[in-house]
Amino acid sequence: MKEIIPTHSKHQRRGSYRWQVIMPMLLIMYMFAFVDRTNISFAMTGMQETFTITTTVSGFISGVFFFGYMLLQMPAGHLASRSSARRNVLILGIFTGIFATLQGVVNNVPSLIVVRFLLGVAEGGMLPTMYVLISNWFPERERGRATSTFALYQTLAPLLMSPISGLIVASAWFGFPGWRWMFISEGLAPLVFSVIFYLVVPDHPTKAKSKKLGDEERRYLLEELDIEENKPKIIQENSYWKAALNPNFIFLTLSWGAMVIGNYGVSMWLPVIIKGISEYGYAKIGIISALPWLAATFGMILTGIINDKWGNKRSLLFILEVIAGVGLLSTALIGTSNFWLSIIFISITLMASASATAVYLTALSELFPANMLGGLTGIFSAIGNLGGFFGPFIVGALMSGGNKIAGLLFLSGIYIISAILIIFVKLSKKSTDVASNLKHASN
Repeated sequence: MKEIIPTHSKHQRRGSYRWQVIMPMLLIMYMFAFVDRTNISFAMTGMQETFTITTTVSGFISGVFFFGYMLLQMPAGHLASRSSARRNVLILGIFTGIFATLQGVVNNVPSLIVVRFLLGVAEGGMLPTMYVLISNWFPERERGRATSTFALYQTLAPLLMSPISGLIVASAWFGFPGWRWMFISEGLAPLVFSVIFYLVVPDHPTKAKSKKLGDEERRYLLEELDIEENKPKIIQENSYWKAALNPNFIFLTLSWGAMVIGNYGVSMWLPVIIKGISEYGYAKIGIISALPWLAATFGMILTGIINDKWGNKRSLLFILEVIAGVGLLSTALIGTSNFWLSIIFISITLMASASATAVYLTALSELFPANMLGGLTGIFSAIGNLGGFFGPFIVGALMSGGNKIAGLLFLSGIYIISAILIIFVKLSKKSTDVASNLKHASN
């Protein structure tokens, strides 16, 4: 029998509504939320002066966000899979903006800790909700590139906001220190944009208006998503907790958690690390802090292409984590002897570690069926992102005596541990080949 090949052109599949509208909205929304999570790195020194606290306490304040972050991961992911993901974004975005702004008006450390914790609670459900929307709008053959594009939030947000945050922190208006103005001004963005997001982004291609989503693209998406839904998954479980106890899930989550310790240990303390190996002021540090994120942005774009073309996610993750570990080890060994060479190696570290984020999440979608992906992404993110607390806190404690090299050596070892753990995860070498074979068989 003659094989029937679908007539969807490359342009129709890629250059259309989901790429021109859905993806930019997802990216911008989460960029605003991510800024409100990480801009505390620019407030560290100012908070220490205002509240007379140590780097250890600063690290705790930064990391307590992630205890709150754990709470809504699974419930929000489950709700997004079973009901309305865009409604999740609206509610969570409003509360994210409120608590982010309140960071700038608190008058004592206990209040700041509580607000920081509540910010984590509000933002915790956002990531699994976003990945449900990605799985609804981008078929598996495009999901590696889509996930990598979305994951640019973690590089574009600090790249764009580091210079702005540095300038705001360096200023003081009406008797308020700059770090307070930074929290207030940057906290308003997700509050406003979440309303726009709700009005623009449909939950699924079946719920999009025909005038916005063309018939050809709609047919393509529904066909591809149907094939994917019927594709056998590596882990066949109907219970979240049984699936979470699968060895593949456990090792993938532990590797992710180690990577997150490294990522947040570097990113939360990056301005402080740069200040420690230079004599620059806040404004210049803000500009210099953007350079590693610029390198990471290019790395993530390249990794997204490699991820879709190569498909061997385990090997790709191993390579990226080793590069991150070696890059940070080199930074520690160079220290203050060569400032710009240290910045280059920090850039290599962030380029590799940030690029790994999207690969982890596409690997997760390869393991589980779509109806369980939201809740399991929540479990995965909640457990793994405990590293978001331990990274900043441990590095802060190690640097409390003025020894920044110890923190860098610790984080370098963490990346290597992440690389070792990923070896024990079983993933198919080319998941898109399976989808293609099923499609041709059905034709």
